[in-house]
Amino acid sequence: MTHAAREVLSDARLALDMLQTETDPDRWRVHWAGGVALLRAVGHVLLNVDQRTNTELAKIGDEAHRRWRSTDPSHAVYRDFILEERNNILKEYRSKVHPLAEVPVAIRLTVVNPETGEVSYLDQIADFDENLFRPLVEGYGEGEDARDVFGEAINWWERELTAIDKELFTRLRR
Repeated sequence: MTHAAREVLSDARLALDMLQTETDPDRWRVHWAGGVALLRAVGHVLLNVDQRTNTELAKIGDEAHRRWRSTDPSHAVYRDFILEERNNILKEYRSKVHPLAEVPVAIRLTVVNPETGEVSYLDQIADFDENLFRPLVEGYGEGEDARDVFGEAINWWERELTAIDKELFTRLRR
């Protein structure tokens, strides 16, 4: 079973909770770095701890790892976010998250005249502060809030670990 990897995944969820509520940009950056490292650690712990406990689990985990590194778009969050962002932070201490505490965002308001039905648009720039919006500025999830992509990565890991556990159960029943 994927017990140890799931423990790391649980800590990644806690890191996401911290990212959701943190308003200090320096603390947010530290939570981000730790959270991204945890996302990558799920796979390392699966390989180095869980897979050592069972040869069948090792085979299934190795098969899964090959799929994750393939060009299959269903694993893009692994290749293009989990691996890349972890490497960015741990090898170069840079991130794809917008670096400023205040993020200017373009907003288009749609205005409808109630008498004529005529539609017009009003473009404005709004500054979001207190880390309300922390978009990724390039690559996977570009333009999305980094915490949403982080949550997507957590969900991806949950699906993958569940699939591994299910396959192990099926093979052991044979």
